[in-house]
Amino acid sequence: MNFSLKAPDGTVIESYLKDHKKFIRIDGLEYEVHSPVDELDSDPEIRHMIEASETDLVEGKLYSTEELIESVKRGEL
Repeated sequence: MNFSLKAPDGTVIESYLKDHKKFIRIDGLEYEVHSPVDELDSDPEIRHMIEASETDLVEGKLYSTEELIESVKRGEL
């Protein structure tokens, strides 16, 4: 999504794509936008954990905070 914002002090912030990467420009300086979420989603181990959690939710495997705390105290987690 490309946008342009003007701050109260007149500074203009613009976003744009360059070489399939996201950038913003502030006061003429270019900054690459980095999204750690993209890196997490591309990690196979984390992707597997997310999918397992989604499956647990669909199957109704839910635990309260108190249940998790007690499991940790018992050394189960």
